[in-house]
Parts: sequence; structure tokens; C-alpha cells
Amino acid sequence: MNLKNWWNAKAENWRYRYLPFWADRLVALSTIQAQRRLKNQTLRILLDNSVLGHSVTHETAWISTGIEKWGDIDVDAGYAARIGVYGPDSDSEIYENVRFLPGLAHLVKKGSLMFCTSAELQEELFRQPSGRFSGYGMFDHSLLSHISMESIDGYTFSAIGPRWMGLSTPKEQQQARLANSNDPLYLALLQQLGMKNNLDAWHIFTAERHQMHCFLTMDFKLKRLVEAKRKQEPFSTLKTRVMTPVDLGAELGLMPINPVLFSYHEASWAVRSDLHWPENMRRRRNRVETR
Repeated sequence: MNLKNWWNAKAENWRYRYLPFWADRLVALSTIQAQRRLKNQTLRILLDNSVLGHSVTHETAWISTGIEKWGDIDVDAGYAARIGVYGPDSDSEIYENVRFLPGLAHLVKKGSLMFCTSAELQEELFRQPSGRFSGYGMFDHSLLSHISMESIDGYTFSAIGPRWMGLSTPKEQQQARLANSNDPLYLALLQQLGMKNNLDAWHIFTAERHQMHCFLTMDFKLKRLVEAKRKQEPFSTLKTRVMTPVDLGAELGLMPINPVLFSYHEASWAVRSDLHWPENMRRRRNRVETR
């Protein structure tokens, strides 16, 4: 092993051993101002599933090392490794919001914030692939993986069974539950947001009824729609706000943290912190990606 390879191996070993500790220290420092503002109080936040999906900042990729012979057959040799979803060149709205998730997660662990879910948010999770919100690959990493959330209004269970029973789908059952609601606040929100956004109207309604500080979302179309109607009823009198991580981070005085610093958290396998997806977006499940 030459000197360069020796040094690279030592540096990589240092990253595995020490980078998670120092990254966590940096996150703690980034929340000092927020902890002062939140002294002796806990803000309760209803967390949209869109935030869970975007909290996956690293995914598993196949790193090709070239073509090698396996007997008489040419095979694409390589190894699986963790790489970043976002690169330093990313300027997307998603990335700007993701940078505030480490600080928010730390405040939850410290008890200054409480992330909550709801019955209908859990129902949305139930009927979608779990990997969408926690990662599909073995080496994937989510910034919110160790945060548990309690439902503020219990749970609902859609009836499921074999096709011959003729049951409606979980989505249809959920829509039927919402259609049966005659709560004036929900109906007013629905009128403003439109039937296409009835689930969002229900989540905002749920957050307001349970006195949440905000409904935290990364559905930017919803955020802009609510912002455009903020002076109209019922939005003008809601105590619960619809916020993005950037909004909440700015309110609390958080510093943004680049997710590349979390490349080595809980890693005991190959990590390529120098790589990221070229589109700065998570991969779709039905695509096989190589680097």
C-alpha cells in the first residue's frame, strides 16, 4: 500500500469513527437559539407524510468497478454503497427544507418539539410502500428514523380481505369517512382548498382541533395555496398554521445543516460520501441505479 492509499484508508476510518459524533455536536449547536426560545415549553406539531418521505437523505447505489470475467461470462463487478440523495450543487426547494430537518429532529429528542401523527395520516402510510418513507435499500438513511410519533386522534382500520369479498379499497374507505363528516370547519376548509385537496383539508382541520402549533408539510403546492388564501376564512382565524421546515426553522432560529454530514451515521458498510444522485432526487423504486 502506497502512502496515498494508506492516508485515504486512515481518513475513511476517521470518518466512520468520529464524523457522526461531530455532526451531532454541530446539530446541537445549531439549535441553541431555538432551545432558548422554547424554554419550558413543548410545541406540538402534526407531521405530514411528505416530510417523512423527504427525510431519507441517503440511498443505496450499485458502484460499478468495471467488467470482469466470471468463467467465460463478462459481468459488471462492483459493490453496494450508501450515497447521498442531494449534492452540494442542489438548489431545490426540497433540499433547502431538508437542511432544517436535523435541527428539528434534535429539538424533538430534547423535548422542545413533539412530532405527532393522526389516524388519517397513518391510513395514508398504510396503503403506500413503507420504503417511500423510510428507504427501500439496506443502506438507506433517514433523518427521522429514530423519532416515534403518537396519533393525536387514535387510529382507524380499513377493512381488508380477498377480492371475492367485494370490499372497497382502503383509499375508498378513507374517502367515505371524510365524506361523512359535517364539521363546519372541515367543510369550510374543503370549500377553500377544493375536493382534490380534501385530505389536506382534513389534516389542517385535525391539527386545529387538537391545538397543534402547525401542520408541518413539504407539499409546496399546498403551502402556496394556503398562503394565497391566508386572508380568507377560515384561514384568517386558524390558530394552527401550515408551515414548511424552512418556515419553522426561521421562526425558531435554527441553522441549516447539510445532510452529507450524516453519511456515516450507523454505517458499518461501504459509504461513498463523494457521490450523490445526479438529479438531486430520490430514486423511484422500480428503477435500478448504478454509479
